[in-house]
Amino acid sequence: MAFALIGTLLDIEWLLQRDEARPRAELAREDRMILGNTPVAPRQALEHWLDARRSALGGRTPGVRASELLTALHVTTATLALIAGASTAAALLHGPASREPTNVLSFIFATLVWPLALLAVSLAALGLRGRAGRSLLLQDLYVAGVAALERLARRLPEGEGWNVARQWRALRRSERRYRDLELGTLLSAAQWYAIAFHAGAALALTGSALFSDLAFGWSTTGDALEPRVLAAVTRVIAAPWCDTLGVGCVSPELVAGTQFSRFTGQYTSPQGAALSGAWWPVLLGSLLVYGVLPRLSFSLALRALVWRRSAGLAERVLELRGRVYGVMVGASRTETEQASSAPAAPLATAVATDARSLPCWVLCWRGATLDEARLEDVCRRLGLNAQRRAAAGDGDQAQDEALLSQGSELRAVLLLVDGWEAPDKATRRFIEELRQVRDRPVFIGVLLDAEGSPALAIWRDRLGLLQDPGVSVEPIVARTPALAREGGA
Repeated sequence: MAFALIGTLLDIEWLLQRDEARPRAELAREDRMILGNTPVAPRQALEHWLDARRSALGGRTPGVRASELLTALHVTTATLALIAGASTAAALLHGPASREPTNVLSFIFATLVWPLALLAVSLAALGLRGRAGRSLLLQDLYVAGVAALERLARRLPEGEGWNVARQWRALRRSERRYRDLELGTLLSAAQWYAIAFHAGAALALTGSALFSDLAFGWSTTGDALEPRVLAAVTRVIAAPWCDTLGVGCVSPELVAGTQFSRFTGQYTSPQGAALSGAWWPVLLGSLLVYGVLPRLSFSLALRALVWRRSAGLAERVLELRGRVYGVMVGASRTETEQASSAPAAPLATAVATDARSLPCWVLCWRGATLDEARLEDVCRRLGLNAQRRAAAGDGDQAQDEALLSQGSELRAVLLLVDGWEAPDKATRRFIEELRQVRDRPVFIGVLLDAEGSPALAIWRDRLGLLQDPGVSVEPIVARTPALAREGGA
């Protein structure tokens, strides 16, 4: 369905909210039953977990119902847009009984220029993505429509009700996590209304031209537009299909011969009526090339962007993915090893033991901070001696590359990271480059707000992909400002 991703996001938040009051041991048993002990890719694990949870609830979760309702609303609106486009074109096309031919300028303005202006507004709203983007009328209309349909929807079995509009508002409050996915999905779907409008106009134009007698012309008030100017403009407009297919070309003779005067009721050329039939392929090409094609390309580009961003959805949903991969990592460890005081892994312990009293370079990744007293405790536990500090990962690639060439005399690195932010490709690449300098051990100090935080399992899992025994993930329980902001959100 068109809104399956929106349904996935709604269900993730809804299920996490349901699980807040459940015991951790019960959740671990349930996840182990769902996933088993076979590691899979993050996206596959998330999809499998979500499908199993939905099946346990009879498949009638808020996300499933919301995607169904939004798809029904989307199809209805697109159908109305198709009818509107056909009706607009039919109203502009003057049939055989009309005393005047169809004005090609009026047809182009009504079916092409104004819709393209609306596309420009959509692109501007997407580019701003600020306060105006957060209050897009389209989103509010969707929420209102879903709320209206929700009043007619059935409740879940066993009397457990839910409200799609309320869930959607809760989803929108998680802007930092789902902002791009939600906005991209809605804007991609919105392009199909304009596509349907232009397709309806193209169908009406084609049907009228093939099965009735149409005449075309052009006129402006007081000869405001000269024929040679219009001929030059239309020649450029028709270039995509004229130069490639050799059809729908606009010649200066066609423009000059089809100028029509409403006062005299005549064409400027005696052959104007016979020539005017050559206008309809031009109008059809304009509707398809400048109406349907840009919107379709924009929609597909947005869908590709959403798909790429959603590929890391399992990593951004820390609460869920922490539990999911906590189960998988726990297949080779005991559950008590999730505590922050336990060693990360045998290899990590070995590295820490061999690195006693090593001169250490402390790097704060993306604003992660730790007070001096806590840092001394961490270094004492790891057998490190902090001799230099620096900041990295703030978006300045040149600065990060310069840092990699420094501190080579120090025999170990302690990289402080915020646990709430899952390690992305840039983080893993930076760690790999740190390891290339003298093959020194790199300790990843994950700042956590509580013992047993699911974020620790995420960092261990993702950095385990490096398959580097010199990289050790160490938990550090210290509530940083970044963690405080995340907890308050």
